[in-house]
Amino acid sequence: MDSLSYEKKIHDLAAKYPLLEVDIIGNSRMGKPIYALTLGYGPVSLLFNAAHHANEWITALILIKFAEDCAKENGSWLKQVTLHMVPMVNPDGVDIAIAGKTDWKANTIGVDLNSNYPAGWELAKAHKFARGYTTPGPRDYVGPYPLSEPESLAMAAFTTHVNPALTISLHTQGEEIYWRYRDFNPSGAAELALRLSQASGYLLEDVPDESSHAGYRDWFIQEFNRPGFTIECGLGESPLPLSDFDEIYQRVCPLLKEAIIFPIISMTVSY
Repeated sequence: MDSLSYEKKIHDLAAKYPLLEVDIIGNSRMGKPIYALTLGYGPVSLLFNAAHHANEWITALILIKFAEDCAKENGSWLKQVTLHMVPMVNPDGVDIAIAGKTDWKANTIGVDLNSNYPAGWELAKAHKFARGYTTPGPRDYVGPYPLSEPESLAMAAFTTHVNPALTISLHTQGEEIYWRYRDFNPSGAAELALRLSQASGYLLEDVPDESSHAGYRDWFIQEFNRPGFTIECGLGESPLPLSDFDEIYQRVCPLLKEAIIFPIISMTVSY
Protein backbone atom coordinates (compact mmCIF):
# COMPACT_ATOMS: atom_id res chain seq x y z
CA MET A 1 0.00 0.00 0.00
CA ASP A 2 1.66 3.22 -1.17
CA SER A 3 1.00 6.54 0.56
CA LEU A 4 -1.78 7.57 -1.85
CA SER A 5 -3.69 4.31 -1.37
CA TYR A 6 -3.09 4.60 2.35
CA GLU A 7 -4.45 8.15 2.43
CA LYS A 8 -7.60 7.07 0.56
CA LYS A 9 -8.10 4.17 2.98
CA ILE A 10 -7.79 6.51 5.96
CA HIS A 11 -10.45 8.87 4.62
CA ASP A 12 -12.74 6.00 3.62
CA LEU A 13 -12.58 4.63 7.15
CA ALA A 14 -13.30 8.03 8.66
CA ALA A 15 -16.35 8.40 6.41
CA LYS A 16 -17.61 4.94 7.31
CA TYR A 17 -17.01 5.11 11.06
CA PRO A 18 -17.81 8.53 12.55
CA LEU A 19 -16.30 7.55 15.91
CA LEU A 20 -12.89 7.24 14.19
CA GLU A 21 -11.20 10.64 14.28
CA VAL A 22 -8.47 11.52 11.78
CA ASP A 23 -5.83 14.19 12.37
CA ILE A 24 -2.61 15.23 10.67
CA ILE A 25 0.22 15.40 13.22
CA GLY A 26 2.88 16.61 10.80
CA ASN A 27 4.31 16.18 7.34
CA SER A 28 7.11 14.12 5.87
CA ARG A 29 10.20 15.50 4.18
CA MET A 30 8.26 15.42 0.90
CA GLY A 31 5.23 17.10 2.45
CA LYS A 32 3.06 14.01 2.77
CA PRO A 33 0.66 14.07 5.73
CA ILE A 34 1.39 11.90 8.75
CA TYR A 35 -2.01 10.72 9.94
CA ALA A 36 -3.17 9.84 13.43
CA LEU A 37 -6.35 7.89 14.06
CA THR A 38 -8.14 8.18 17.39
CA LEU A 39 -10.78 5.93 18.92
CA GLY A 40 -12.42 6.29 22.31
CA TYR A 41 -12.82 9.04 24.86
CA GLY A 42 -11.56 7.54 28.09
CA PRO A 43 -9.06 9.04 30.55
CA VAL A 44 -6.27 6.55 29.75
CA SER A 45 -4.35 7.48 26.60
CA LEU A 46 -2.48 4.86 24.54
CA LEU A 47 -0.37 5.30 21.40
CA PHE A 48 0.31 2.61 18.78
CA ASN A 49 2.48 3.29 15.73
CA ALA A 50 3.81 1.45 12.68
CA ALA A 51 6.00 1.80 9.60
CA HIS A 52 8.84 3.80 11.08
CA HIS A 53 10.86 1.66 8.67
CA ALA A 54 9.93 1.84 5.00
CA ASN A 55 10.27 -1.81 4.02
CA GLU A 56 8.19 -2.80 7.05
CA TRP A 57 5.09 -1.25 5.44
CA ILE A 58 3.01 -4.37 6.16
CA THR A 59 2.81 -3.09 9.76
CA ALA A 60 0.79 -0.09 8.53
CA LEU A 61 -1.78 -2.49 7.09
CA ILE A 62 -1.91 -4.37 10.39
CA LEU A 63 -2.62 -1.22 12.37
CA ILE A 64 -5.21 0.05 9.87
CA LYS A 65 -7.09 -3.26 10.01
CA PHE A 66 -6.93 -3.18 13.79
CA ALA A 67 -8.38 0.34 13.79
CA GLU A 68 -11.18 -0.76 11.48
CA ASP A 69 -11.97 -3.85 13.56
CA CYS A 70 -12.09 -1.77 16.75
CA ALA A 71 -14.38 0.78 15.10
CA LYS A 72 -16.70 -2.04 13.96
CA GLU A 73 -16.82 -3.62 17.41
CA ASN A 74 -17.44 -0.32 19.23
CA GLY A 75 -16.43 -2.02 22.50
CA SER A 76 -17.07 -0.83 26.02
CA TRP A 77 -13.36 -0.03 26.47
CA LEU A 78 -13.88 3.09 24.33
CA LYS A 79 -15.36 4.74 27.43
CA GLN A 80 -12.19 4.07 29.43
CA VAL A 81 -9.38 4.43 26.89
CA THR A 82 -8.43 6.90 24.19
CA LEU A 83 -6.44 4.98 21.60
CA HIS A 84 -4.22 6.95 19.23
CA MET A 85 -2.72 5.20 16.20
CA VAL A 86 -0.13 6.42 13.69
CA PRO A 87 -0.08 3.64 11.09
CA MET A 88 2.50 5.12 8.69
CA VAL A 89 5.20 7.24 10.31
CA ASN A 90 7.37 7.14 7.17
CA PRO A 91 5.18 7.67 4.06
CA ASP A 92 8.04 8.84 1.82
CA GLY A 93 10.14 5.81 2.64
CA VAL A 94 7.22 3.44 2.13
CA ASP A 95 6.76 4.80 -1.40
CA ILE A 96 10.45 4.23 -2.10
CA ALA A 97 10.34 0.65 -0.80
CA ILE A 98 7.15 -0.22 -2.68
CA ALA A 99 8.57 1.28 -5.87
CA GLY A 100 11.30 -1.39 -5.83
CA LYS A 101 14.03 -0.51 -3.34
CA THR A 102 13.15 -3.37 -1.03
CA ASP A 103 16.18 -2.80 1.23
CA TRP A 104 15.10 0.79 1.99
CA LYS A 105 14.27 1.47 5.65
CA ALA A 106 15.01 5.19 5.91
CA ASN A 107 13.08 8.30 5.02
CA THR A 108 13.49 10.02 1.65
CA ILE A 109 16.83 11.66 2.51
CA GLY A 110 18.33 8.50 3.97
CA VAL A 111 17.85 8.95 7.73
CA ASP A 112 16.71 5.91 9.70
CA LEU A 113 13.81 7.40 11.65
CA ASN A 114 13.99 4.77 14.37
CA SER A 115 17.58 5.81 15.06
CA ASN A 116 16.80 9.53 15.23
CA TYR A 117 15.38 9.91 18.74
CA PRO A 118 17.29 11.53 21.63
CA ALA A 119 17.64 8.50 23.95
CA GLY A 120 21.27 7.40 23.70
CA TRP A 121 21.61 9.01 20.27
CA GLU A 122 25.37 9.54 20.63
CA LEU A 123 25.81 5.88 21.57
CA ALA A 124 23.72 4.83 18.56
CA LYS A 125 25.83 7.09 16.36
CA ALA A 126 29.03 5.50 17.63
CA HIS A 127 27.70 1.97 17.04
CA LYS A 128 26.34 2.76 13.57
CA PHE A 129 29.42 4.69 12.46
CA ALA A 130 31.63 1.78 13.60
CA ARG A 131 29.61 -0.46 11.28
CA GLY A 132 30.02 1.94 8.35
CA TYR A 133 26.68 3.76 8.43
CA THR A 134 28.20 7.24 8.43
CA THR A 135 26.20 8.93 5.66
CA PRO A 136 22.59 8.96 4.45
CA GLY A 137 21.51 5.67 2.91
CA PRO A 138 18.92 2.90 2.95
CA ARG A 139 19.34 2.08 6.66
CA ASP A 140 20.98 2.83 10.00
CA TYR A 141 22.13 6.42 9.45
CA VAL A 142 21.16 8.25 12.63
CA GLY A 143 20.90 11.72 11.08
CA PRO A 144 22.90 14.87 11.83
CA TYR A 145 21.31 15.31 15.27
CA PRO A 146 18.39 13.89 17.29
CA LEU A 147 14.93 14.65 15.90
CA SER A 148 16.45 16.17 12.78
CA GLU A 149 13.64 14.72 10.68
CA PRO A 150 10.09 16.06 10.48
CA GLU A 151 8.69 12.55 10.87
CA SER A 152 10.46 11.75 14.13
CA LEU A 153 9.90 15.28 15.40
CA ALA A 154 6.17 14.94 14.70
CA MET A 155 6.01 11.63 16.57
CA ALA A 156 7.85 13.04 19.59
CA ALA A 157 5.60 16.11 19.70
CA PHE A 158 2.43 14.06 19.29
CA THR A 159 3.52 11.63 22.00
CA THR A 160 4.15 14.49 24.38
CA HIS A 161 0.77 15.98 23.49
CA VAL A 162 -1.30 12.83 24.10
CA ASN A 163 0.80 11.77 27.13
CA PRO A 164 0.19 8.01 26.73
CA ALA A 165 0.25 5.44 29.49
CA LEU A 166 2.09 3.10 27.12
CA THR A 167 3.22 2.80 23.52
CA ILE A 168 3.45 -0.05 21.04
CA SER A 169 5.61 0.16 17.91
CA LEU A 170 5.06 -2.40 15.16
CA HIS A 171 8.11 -3.51 13.18
CA THR A 172 9.18 -6.62 11.27
CA GLN A 173 10.43 -9.29 11.75
CA GLY A 174 11.35 -12.04 14.23
CA GLU A 175 8.21 -12.73 16.29
CA GLU A 176 9.85 -11.02 19.26
CA ILE A 177 8.91 -8.38 21.81
CA TYR A 178 11.44 -5.83 23.05
CA TRP A 179 10.42 -4.11 26.27
CA ARG A 180 13.52 -3.04 28.19
CA TYR A 181 15.72 0.00 27.77
CA ARG A 182 18.85 0.33 29.87
CA ASP A 183 18.03 0.26 33.60
CA PHE A 184 14.61 1.85 33.38
CA ASN A 185 11.90 -0.13 35.13
CA PRO A 186 8.49 1.39 34.38
CA SER A 187 5.63 0.29 36.57
CA GLY A 188 3.70 -2.57 35.00
CA ALA A 189 6.13 -3.11 32.13
CA ALA A 190 7.31 -6.60 33.09
CA GLU A 191 3.79 -7.87 33.77
CA LEU A 192 2.40 -6.44 30.54
CA ALA A 193 5.36 -7.77 28.53
CA LEU A 194 4.55 -11.27 29.76
CA ARG A 195 0.87 -10.84 28.90
CA LEU A 196 1.71 -9.59 25.40
CA SER A 197 3.95 -12.61 24.91
CA GLN A 198 1.23 -14.98 26.06
CA ALA A 199 -1.37 -13.31 23.85
CA SER A 200 0.76 -13.55 20.69
CA GLY A 201 3.18 -16.40 21.26
CA TYR A 202 6.02 -13.98 20.54
CA LEU A 203 9.20 -14.27 22.61
CA LEU A 204 10.42 -11.64 25.04
CA GLU A 205 13.92 -10.56 24.07
CA ASP A 206 16.48 -7.88 24.84
CA VAL A 207 17.85 -5.70 22.05
CA PRO A 208 21.63 -6.15 21.62
CA ASP A 209 23.42 -3.01 22.81
CA GLU A 210 24.86 -2.32 19.36
CA SER A 211 21.32 -2.19 17.97
CA SER A 212 19.77 -0.33 20.89
CA HIS A 213 19.49 3.41 21.57
CA ALA A 214 17.89 6.28 19.64
CA GLY A 215 14.72 4.35 18.82
CA TYR A 216 11.21 5.61 19.49
CA ARG A 217 10.62 3.00 22.21
CA ASP A 218 13.94 3.87 23.87
CA TRP A 219 13.04 7.55 23.89
CA PHE A 220 9.54 6.94 25.24
CA ILE A 221 10.76 4.77 28.10
CA GLN A 222 13.51 7.25 28.99
CA GLU A 223 11.33 10.35 28.65
CA PHE A 224 8.16 9.10 30.36
CA ASN A 225 9.34 6.09 32.43
CA ARG A 226 6.28 4.20 31.22
CA PRO A 227 6.01 0.91 29.33
CA GLY A 228 7.02 0.96 25.69
CA PHE A 229 7.18 -2.08 23.42
CA THR A 230 8.61 -2.91 20.02
CA ILE A 231 6.76 -5.80 18.38
CA GLU A 232 8.73 -7.57 15.65
CA CYS A 233 5.89 -9.02 13.57
CA GLY A 234 6.23 -12.13 11.43
CA LEU A 235 9.19 -14.16 10.24
CA GLY A 236 11.36 -13.93 7.16
CA GLU A 237 13.08 -11.06 5.40
CA SER A 238 11.59 -7.58 5.18
CA PRO A 239 9.54 -6.63 3.30
CA LEU A 240 7.37 -9.55 4.31
CA PRO A 241 4.94 -10.70 1.60
CA LEU A 242 1.27 -9.84 1.76
CA SER A 243 0.58 -13.58 1.84
CA ASP A 244 1.85 -13.49 5.46
CA PHE A 245 -0.63 -10.81 6.50
CA ASP A 246 -3.46 -12.99 7.82
CA GLU A 247 -1.18 -15.14 9.93
CA ILE A 248 0.62 -12.11 11.36
CA TYR A 249 -2.63 -10.35 12.17
CA GLN A 250 -4.01 -13.39 13.96
CA ARG A 251 -1.00 -13.25 16.30
CA VAL A 252 -0.74 -9.47 16.71
CA CYS A 253 -4.41 -8.55 17.10
CA PRO A 254 -4.79 -10.30 20.50
CA LEU A 255 -1.56 -8.63 21.63
CA LEU A 256 -2.89 -5.18 20.76
CA LYS A 257 -6.17 -5.89 22.52
CA GLU A 258 -4.28 -7.01 25.61
CA ALA A 259 -2.36 -3.72 25.56
CA ILE A 260 -5.68 -1.85 25.56
CA ILE A 261 -7.26 -3.81 28.39
CA PHE A 262 -4.24 -4.02 30.68
CA PRO A 263 -4.15 -0.36 31.76
CA ILE A 264 -7.84 -0.49 32.59
CA ILE A 265 -7.55 -3.46 34.93
CA SER A 266 -3.98 -3.36 36.20
CA MET A 267 -2.14 -0.05 35.95
CA THR A 268 -2.06 3.04 38.06
CA VAL A 269 -1.30 5.86 35.68
CA SER A 270 0.34 8.97 37.07
CA TYR A 271 0.32 12.18 35.06
